[in-house]
Amino acid sequence: MNSEDGFGFLPQRGEMAARVRAHDWAAMPLGSPQSWPQSLRNAASLMLGSRFPIIIWWGDDFRLIYNDAYIPFLGTSKHPKALGQAGAQCWSEIWDDIGPMLEGVLRTGQATWSTDARYFFDRELPQEEVFVTFTYGPILADDGITVQGVFCPCTDTTEKIVSRRRLETLHRLGIRTLDMRSAKDAGEKVCAVLDENPYDVPFAIIYECQAPPDAGSADIAPPAFQLLCSTGMDTDLAADPAPWPLAQAVQSGQPANVDLAQLGLTLPGGPWPEPSRLARIVPVRWSGDGQASGVLVLGVSPRRPLDAEYCAFLDMVASHTGGVVAHAVAYEQEARRARALAEVDRAKTVFFSNVSHELRTPLTLILGPLDDALREHGGHLPPDQAQMVHRNALRLQKLVNALLDFARIEAGRMQASYEPTDLARATAELASVFRSAMEQAGLRLRVDCPPLQGPVYVDQDMYEKIVLNLLSNAFKFTLQGEIAVALHDAGPAVELSVSDTGSGIAPQHLPHLFQRFHRIPGKPARTHEGTGIGLALVQELVRLHGGTITVTSTEGEGSRFTVRLPKGSAHLPAEQVNPIASPSTPPPPGHGAGAPAARQLVDETRQWVPGESPTHAPHAPHGVPAGAEPQGPRPRIVCADDNADMRGYIGQLLRPLYEVEVAGDGRAALDCIRRQRPDLVIADVMMPVLDGFELLHALRSDEATRSIPVIMLSARAGQEAQVEGLRAGADDYLVKPFSARELLARVASLLQLERVREQAHAALRANERRLRAIIDQMPAGVGVSDMGGTMVLSNALMDRFVPRAIPSTLADRVQRWRGWDDKGRPIPPENWPGRRALRGEVVMPGLEMLHTDDEGREWWMRVSAAPLRDDGGQLVGTCSVIQDITELKRAEQHLREADRRKDEFLATLAHELRNPLAPISHGLQILKRTVHGDDSARRSQEMLERQVNHMVRMVDDLLEVSRITTGKVQLRKEVVDLNNVLQGVAAASHAVMESGGHQLRLELPAETLLLPADPVRLAQMVTNLLNNAAKYTDPGGHVVLAAWAEGAQAVISVRDDGIGIPAALLDRIFDMFMQVDRGGRRGQGGLGIGLTLVRSLVEMHGGSVQALSEGPGQGSELRLRLPLPAHAPADASAHAPADVPSLPGPAAGAQSGDAPAFGRILVVDDNTDAADTLSMLLGLLGAEVEIARDGHGALAMHDAFRPDVVLLDIGLPGMDGLEVARRIRARQGRDQVLLIALTGWGQEDDLRRSREAGMDHHLVKPVSFDTLERLLRSLRTSA
Repeated sequence: MNSEDGFGFLPQRGEMAARVRAHDWAAMPLGSPQSWPQSLRNAASLMLGSRFPIIIWWGDDFRLIYNDAYIPFLGTSKHPKALGQAGAQCWSEIWDDIGPMLEGVLRTGQATWSTDARYFFDRELPQEEVFVTFTYGPILADDGITVQGVFCPCTDTTEKIVSRRRLETLHRLGIRTLDMRSAKDAGEKVCAVLDENPYDVPFAIIYECQAPPDAGSADIAPPAFQLLCSTGMDTDLAADPAPWPLAQAVQSGQPANVDLAQLGLTLPGGPWPEPSRLARIVPVRWSGDGQASGVLVLGVSPRRPLDAEYCAFLDMVASHTGGVVAHAVAYEQEARRARALAEVDRAKTVFFSNVSHELRTPLTLILGPLDDALREHGGHLPPDQAQMVHRNALRLQKLVNALLDFARIEAGRMQASYEPTDLARATAELASVFRSAMEQAGLRLRVDCPPLQGPVYVDQDMYEKIVLNLLSNAFKFTLQGEIAVALHDAGPAVELSVSDTGSGIAPQHLPHLFQRFHRIPGKPARTHEGTGIGLALVQELVRLHGGTITVTSTEGEGSRFTVRLPKGSAHLPAEQVNPIASPSTPPPPGHGAGAPAARQLVDETRQWVPGESPTHAPHAPHGVPAGAEPQGPRPRIVCADDNADMRGYIGQLLRPLYEVEVAGDGRAALDCIRRQRPDLVIADVMMPVLDGFELLHALRSDEATRSIPVIMLSARAGQEAQVEGLRAGADDYLVKPFSARELLARVASLLQLERVREQAHAALRANERRLRAIIDQMPAGVGVSDMGGTMVLSNALMDRFVPRAIPSTLADRVQRWRGWDDKGRPIPPENWPGRRALRGEVVMPGLEMLHTDDEGREWWMRVSAAPLRDDGGQLVGTCSVIQDITELKRAEQHLREADRRKDEFLATLAHELRNPLAPISHGLQILKRTVHGDDSARRSQEMLERQVNHMVRMVDDLLEVSRITTGKVQLRKEVVDLNNVLQGVAAASHAVMESGGHQLRLELPAETLLLPADPVRLAQMVTNLLNNAAKYTDPGGHVVLAAWAEGAQAVISVRDDGIGIPAALLDRIFDMFMQVDRGGRRGQGGLGIGLTLVRSLVEMHGGSVQALSEGPGQGSELRLRLPLPAHAPADASAHAPADVPSLPGPAAGAQSGDAPAFGRILVVDDNTDAADTLSMLLGLLGAEVEIARDGHGALAMHDAFRPDVVLLDIGLPGMDGLEVARRIRARQGRDQVLLIALTGWGQEDDLRRSREAGMDHHLVKPVSFDTLERLLRSLRTSA
């Protein structure tokens, strides 16, 4: 086929190229290939020639054309009918996702892509999970603009994504964790991992095979299965293994796939709504025998085909599961072995501890008397001590024989000689040996041994050990009641029973009773002695006779041991049977081979009976004569040991020097100690009822017995045992065997230490009493706390505010106590003095805090605290002191109230003084401007003007001192040129100096002195010094104002040749109201506060003031010292103060008639004289003036007169001036009229209130009329 048929652009090879040629395109919207646009031809040629999966979506309905590599995407359900189909028809299951993307490319011409996007194809499954990476690129028409189709290369990444997901699951399964201690733990771990991948394992069940089958046996019953764990499904459903073919899987050993529908099961499909269709059953091996130990049932995803890769993954899950469970099972088995070994080791340790006790106690009782005899008695032993040594030697022999017998039995080397024996008579004889000991102990012994039918073959020594061990065991654990021994025929055997009414045996101990080294802790008994092998030896001896031994017991009621021995000799080794002996002629009681062993055992048990301690004549050891006793009261010692010989031996050693009381167990010793407090306690570690450590704990837990010194006796040697005893609270630890000299030395040493300790405690108690007396007498609350904040020592005042009887929580303390810092912010509890002291801080002099008591009353406290440290410098607690400062705070409040009232009084006084001064000053100004008289009239006017100015200065100084002392003055510092300031002050003071006839001379440095200062306050200080010099210098005197730099300070000096200052007054000259007496008369008046004001202001600048004088009549010098800046500015002019422009004064030579008109001025003042005189003065300036006497009149006049300026007094009757100003501003706005406050109130608060009310200026009476005139002229000019 050539190009003329329209398919020349297609490749010659390939399935899809052939299908495209064969397709009936004429019947489709695309039309015949001859009509295809060149862009589609090119795209189709490129696509069909590529081995990469590509699809072309063409036209508005996205018709499909695809290549060979794309066929797997479609599957057999879509291919080949998809060729030429509309996209929405072919890919209906995913069209909601890809349709909008294709339409977007067709509409915008912008390419798009997706990476590893998940879709669900209708392919091998109705909804098969598939991952695809693809891109959509536009196919443009020949115009290069119109989009006619979409070119889509794509690749299936399902295998990559699913494999990665499955590998992660296998990886997590392979991680071993130490917390898996059993197969159950491992199974739960596996299920937890599988639960994280429900896409591949919707559900999982692990069954454990209870009875794995034997592959070589055909008649074995099917194994039973038990649920180990499950995930992804209901647990109750998983617990039933019946629906699953588990046995077949175990028997075949191969995995199998099952159809869940055929099993009648509907199980979840993981994250998908449809259920799983299949499951895979895999046998799992985790034991070492190679057999299947369990079965793993794994669900198959309903959206993934179960192909070979899927099956391999599930099989690997099963393999990993087997490994995980095997690891846990191995750990569990190893743990069981370790526990078993630990139990054996523990029992062995207990055994050796007991054996050590059993060996060392008789060794002490043998070596001690022998050592004393060799040292002091020429090797001769007194008879009673010789008996004690002999008894304990026999005890050692019995113990060694028992150990050897047990060792021979375990090694199989025990040789027995079985002879026909009259067991009834032998048993009755052995039991009767115990009768006297039992009667002394208050027990009844019943023996029931009737004659037996037929001989019984026994080894007589072994049988004797069986009977004696059972009887001694019963005697040991029976404190009251009876012991019964019975022997009866039991058909082919005989039964020996030993029963008692003792303490009985707890059920949990019965299975272990005949184990080696087993002992029941805490069981009431006559003694703690024993090795723990007696019953184990009895059991082994019974087994050598072919018999059995059993025990029945009820705790608290008693026990019954039953030995069953077969009759005859057929069951015994023939070579060990001796049939020659006649059972009818047994040895007489007390003369048989076992009689010495029986008597020895009875003698030993007799010592367990209270009051059966051997009596010994007191032998004074180490040269102390018998009967010699120390002077004074003899110390009392309590000795506790369950061995009667040991009690007797220790008592014999100590009684020549001390009062000794002995006890057979810990409980009896505790009763003795509580009845009468001893000076020392000696206690064996191993005792019945209450052992040594329990006795020690009881003593240390009781305040009355806590300080009694205790010596522990023990058979356990070694440093660890000694450390254990000392840690438990013992004062000394003595290991058996010990010598008499060592025991006596340690007892004497401890008693001496106890005397020293008691003396120290007495001194400490005396010091505590003195300390208590001191703190109880203190007027403050004192308390000592530990590091936990618990009060351990306090006086009554501290307990009143921080009670010890009722521990308060932090929340309670926060509610009851509050504190604030200097800025009024609450202090958090962690920064309270006590908490800070716990961090090592010293909080002195303390923090003022407010405390609220139970009745709601408030108390002010000053709380201080300091840390307490031990000799090593470590913090051990805190000491807190609280002082009741409630009255002080009240006094401070009263002082503040008095100070406030003083300020109000001074302000009122100033106002009331200034008001009458205002009309006087105005009158003088009127006279000055209108009356031109002779010199005497002029001098009178000047005199009156000076006195008015003097009065104004006194009022101003009085208010200034008040404001400074209350902290209401704030400096406005700037860099000033000192020379300029001093020159200005000198010019301003010229008139004062001239009026007093004084000569003022300036001595200023040539260089510029720049310093940070408030220029107004600096001028005020120097002016006060000059006024003071003029005041105390006679007419014609000299005053010098000088300045210079001295180091880092600028010095300002005012010298005069006046009356001088007495030496006694030099340090007091700056005190309030202080004046120098001029020969019995005061100076030139004044309040004596000018220099006080100077000192306050100079200190606010960080400087100082000093008075110098050689005495009366020698003149004086006052020096100010102010700090200079560290680095003076290079350009002084840059830092010159920005002075307020001076208000222009009247032109030289100007007459009143020449003054410019000042417009309309409204004067508002309730003082008629002040208002009239001011009105007259303003009239002289050419102003049109109206007067109002109160607030309402002012408002009415304002409305009628329409003034340009309002001179407004503040202290008006009824409506004050501030309210008048506010109402005027509300009526006209701020730009209509100029409001000037003209008042006697001149404090900072007064100025602030004026500004807030809308005043433009605030002038204080009496106002210099020149100042008022300049202000009005400047305002008139600016207007």
